[in-house]
Amino acid sequence: MKFSINQSTLLEALQNIGRVVPTRSTTPILENILFDLEDGGLKITGTDLEVSITTRVPVEQVDTPGSIALPARVMTEMIRSLPDISIQFELEENNKLKITTDKGRYHVSGLSKDNYPEQPQFSDAENFTVPNQLIARMLQKTIFAVSSEELRPALMGVFLQIMPDEFRMVATDGHRLSKIVNRGFKAEVSPLKMIIPPKAVQIALKNLEEEGDTELTIDQTGLQFNFGNTTLYTRLVEGEYPDYERVIPRDNDKTLTVDRELLISSVKRVSLFASALTHQIRLELSPNQLLVCSEDLEVGGEGRETLDVEYDGEPMEIGYNANYLLDILRHADTEQVVFKLKSPVRAALITPTAENENESFIMLIMPIKLG
Repeated sequence: MKFSINQSTLLEALQNIGRVVPTRSTTPILENILFDLEDGGLKITGTDLEVSITTRVPVEQVDTPGSIALPARVMTEMIRSLPDISIQFELEENNKLKITTDKGRYHVSGLSKDNYPEQPQFSDAENFTVPNQLIARMLQKTIFAVSSEELRPALMGVFLQIMPDEFRMVATDGHRLSKIVNRGFKAEVSPLKMIIPPKAVQIALKNLEEEGDTELTIDQTGLQFNFGNTTLYTRLVEGEYPDYERVIPRDNDKTLTVDRELLISSVKRVSLFASALTHQIRLELSPNQLLVCSEDLEVGGEGRETLDVEYDGEPMEIGYNANYLLDILRHADTEQVVFKLKSPVRAALITPTAENENESFIMLIMPIKLG
């Protein structure tokens, strides 16, 4: 294997691949990245066995094709430290890779490709194409609500559904829920549903361009994103996603409309005085007024702020986890947000004041019982 490549081109690829490579693993080969030199260029692969990413980069010169697995950390830090120059690579005997620049020469010990995990193969796969802006928006609006609770593995991912007349994503951790539906999307595929792990979602968001489309390939166990020169494969989360529709209230008849940025700022300040254990803040609603307050009995701290709002329901006091509430508010798009409420012990629905065409976007937050 012998080739030349520009430093900035290679570094960008290594940083992208590095998002899946574990820093420490009980399977040491996974701490490596695979270099495959072909006539068409250099293919670089990284995997943690659950998520794999492969990217193809152009090289300046291909003298001899070949393959080798190289330590990810050493290679990335080595290439990062070099200036933007041409770098020559040559594979020598005993899986030794020689790296040469106009200023120096280095040797890196690698491993045979035979030791590296093979890429998963699809069976009975279906393909469909999604606009980048659409899938990026939907992933961004749901990823924050994914559960980290290992006792409920089915909730540890974004639930994606393709139906004849809509494209839907949902995530919930039992404390909050986010659901976004696009009814303008059409795909000639049978109804599909899958649970995508959060690591794959985060990497996909890093690779989605603002314009264009992304091809998705799916079978019973895996999903692949095709981003031009880069492909991302992920195993799907096993299990049946719960019936989330059952927890979405249909009869919340009290409406609170509030300036989103003002409420975010108020919650941030007041939550500084909340219990470090519960992060509980209290919202006290009265006609056209909202009191945001918190109190930490252990240290004696207290915060209170009053906001002008639109509300004509009966007075009510509700407790929320400040962190969960802030997450939800940050994901609304409009200057004002609408809370649909029923009682202090019922889930609240939070929506933007205006929706995009063909889109429905709702978030839900569960209250905390006030002491």
